Amino acid sequence: MVKYFRMKEILTALLLWIGTNSTYNIDIPLPTVLFMEQEQMENIYYGHDKKESGQLYGFYNLEKDVIVLPVSWNRDDPWHLSVLLHELVHYVQDTNNIEYQCVAQMEQESWPLQKQYLANVHNFHWEYDALWHMVISSCQDNFR
Repeated sequence: MVKYFRMKEILTALLLWIGTNSTYNIDIPLPTVLFMEQEQMENIYYGHDKKESGQLYGFYNLEKDVIVLPVSWNRDDPWHLSVLLHELVHYVQDTNNIEYQCVAQMEQESWPLQKQYLANVHNFHWEYDALWHMVISSCQDNFR
């Protein structure tokens, strides 16, 4: 577990960043973070019968209140840190009892905050497709 040493400090720093850059209450317990093999993550997230294209970078499990990241996650990689921040935003939303019409709406804030974090903290400019963001953060059938 040497690879994941200092996770408490990383989570605390990311929570402080979220608190500074949002209106969320961050006076909350630190979440549990689990590391899994990619295939195991995908089976849990998508189910055994459904295969999605693309890579699953991580997810927040609403039922179990845990953040799941791949074992390949690297605390020295700005993108990986931003993925953790993204999932931590979902944890904060859940812990703050924010109500959404559907789970997909949780993405409305997490992507822009992830983009802002990458730009402000790592000077990395992530340009995602705004139309795609709108689609995946809207309540529609067949979307998580």
